[in-house]
Amino acid sequence: MKFLFLLTTLLLCISSQAESSKTINYSGQNGDALELDIINTVTRYREEDQDSTCTRQIPYETEECGYETRYRQECRQVPGRDVCRTEYETRCRTVTRYRRECRRGPDRQVCRDTPPRQVCRNGECRTVPGRRVCDTRPGQEVCRQVPYQDRECTREPRRVCDWEPGRNVCSQVPYQEWICRMVTRYRDETYPCRRTVRIPYTFDRKVSSSVNINYVDDAPRTNVDFEFIIDEMAEVTVRAKDNSRKPVLISMKKVTSRVDMPDSSNSSVNFDFAFFDREKEFEPIKKAIQGMGLSSNAAWFTTGYISKPERIKVALKIVRDGPFSGAKTLFDKTLTHNQLSFQQVNGGTKLLIDLSKYGVSLKDKKHEVTVEVSLNFEDEIINRTREPLTRRQNFEIKVN
Repeated sequence: MKFLFLLTTLLLCISSQAESSKTINYSGQNGDALELDIINTVTRYREEDQDSTCTRQIPYETEECGYETRYRQECRQVPGRDVCRTEYETRCRTVTRYRRECRRGPDRQVCRDTPPRQVCRNGECRTVPGRRVCDTRPGQEVCRQVPYQDRECTREPRRVCDWEPGRNVCSQVPYQEWICRMVTRYRDETYPCRRTVRIPYTFDRKVSSSVNINYVDDAPRTNVDFEFIIDEMAEVTVRAKDNSRKPVLISMKKVTSRVDMPDSSNSSVNFDFAFFDREKEFEPIKKAIQGMGLSSNAAWFTTGYISKPERIKVALKIVRDGPFSGAKTLFDKTLTHNQLSFQQVNGGTKLLIDLSKYGVSLKDKKHEVTVEVSLNFEDEIINRTREPLTRRQNFEIKVN
């Protein structure tokens, strides 16, 4: 009884330590370790031979009769005949037509005499004698019918016949004939036999994982809750809730090894978490890119303060739009931190690209410039919401 009590107590302790999910609070420790497990009910099948009844087909011969369609050839003599058709031919002739031609005669004058009239002014009246008034009017229009010759064509039908000689015409004529023949048919016959059947059964399959956690803290006063969850494939996922007074970015590196057995699966998972000051990390892309400039062999611009140059990637595209040759791309590359020069200026960072290293020499003309600054984290950021990791801007600028 004492042994049974100890065994029961041990089992209860083990079951209380292993869970399918567990939450750990990070507040400055170097590492943690935990065990996760889950019981997965699995359906499997075993094969078993059982008595059964099988069916087989037995052949037999029987006579079957019925009408079948047969064909015989019948021929007849078709006498010769005329085969006629209507054809059309074009016939043209010259016809006389008329058109109306008009012309106007010379202009003429039409005159009339106006009667005398009395004109009064300031109480005195006088008689103005009549005068002759003439108007010019157009001449009379004279029209006539003028004949002219025209060509008129019509399509006229004519009957054309060809002699088709007599010929012998044959065709296949169907008829019904009563036919009897011997055919093979099959009947079903049952007999006792043994069948192999699949019988389902269920069992509890244990899935467990040993989780080791390492922390690297680059942001003091960090406080984060991590929830670790195991699934039916012994895969461990993690959720993070940031409780820090100053928000942090959490990067995660995960290494998993797994051993699958018929009745169990076990995995070993190592997590490396690193914590970074969120505001400080996003400072390079927080503000708009400013101070864009070009010279014949260099390009430069200013971003927010960059504390970790190794995180920076810059995509730079320079296009010259010539009035005759069209747009021409002179530079289009993505550059890492070791291909850039950094200079801290007025609370920001000035980045310089040496174009001469890439054989680029810009002329004193306007250029379309596209700059994209990206934050490049080596490991996955697990608590990034919707903040973009890039800042992109376009400029139209002339070489200094």
